[in-house]
Amino acid sequence: MMTVYLLQLHDDALINIGEYTGKIYGPETYTRLGQTCKRMKRLLLPDDDASSQTIQNIIRSRKAYCTAQRSMSLETTQDLTLKSLKELAVFEAWCDTPLCDDNRIPFPFASVDIDESMHDKIYYIMKIMQRYRSVTVQLDSHCGTIAPNSVAFSFSMSRGQSIKDVLYDQTRVEVIGWGKRIANKVARSDNHAFGELAREGRGWVEVYFVFSDGGGDTTRTIILPPRHEFYDRSATADR
Repeated sequence: MMTVYLLQLHDDALINIGEYTGKIYGPETYTRLGQTCKRMKRLLLPDDDASSQTIQNIIRSRKAYCTAQRSMSLETTQDLTLKSLKELAVFEAWCDTPLCDDNRIPFPFASVDIDESMHDKIYYIMKIMQRYRSVTVQLDSHCGTIAPNSVAFSFSMSRGQSIKDVLYDQTRVEVIGWGKRIANKVARSDNHAFGELAREGRGWVEVYFVFSDGGGDTTRTIILPPRHEFYDRSATADR
C-alpha cells in the first residue's frame, strides 16, 4: 500500500522524503527506502543525469540554508562539495552542533584536563558518532607556544588522548599531535580565530568529522569543517 501512495507523489516530494528520512534515521536509511519501488530507487540512487541534477539542486539548497542559519562564513563551506544525500545528512547533523561554530576544545594552561565548559561539545561528538557509524573523528592536538620543545609533541598528544578516552568507540578516533608547530604559525597571524589562544601560550584540540562513502576507486571523503591551510603548509604531524 505504501508503494501505491509513493507512486502518486511528485519527484521532488520523493526526494525530500528520502532526504529527511536519512536525516532523522541515519545516512543508510534512505537506501533501504529506495528499495520500496523502482521509481524511488531511481531518484535516490540515480543512474541518469536528470535524477542526479534533481538531487544536486536539493543539496545546494539545503547547504545554503544551513550555512545561512548558522551564520557561517562562506569561506568555511565554499570549497566543500556535497554529492550525495548521505553527505548532506552528515553535514546537516554537524551544522546542528556547536562544533560547527567553533571546532576547538581549549585547555587550561599546562593542563590535559577537559574543562567542564567543554562537556557540551563532547556530548555532540558522541551523538554524531552514535548516529553515523561511517563517521570517524580526527583530533588535531596542539600545545601552547611557550611549551618546551622536549615535551611539546607528547603533551599535545596527551591532550588529544584525554578527549579520545571519553568518546564512544575509540577505534573510530584518531589523535594527531602537532606540538607547537601550528600554534607558532597561528600566533603570528592577525586574523586566525585561534590567534589569541596561541599567543596566550595555551593549547587546544580541533575536532574534525571524517565521512567516507563508496568503495575502491569511487570512495569520497569529506572533512567537517574543512581544514585550514596552515595544515597543508606544515610538515607531517605525529600520530
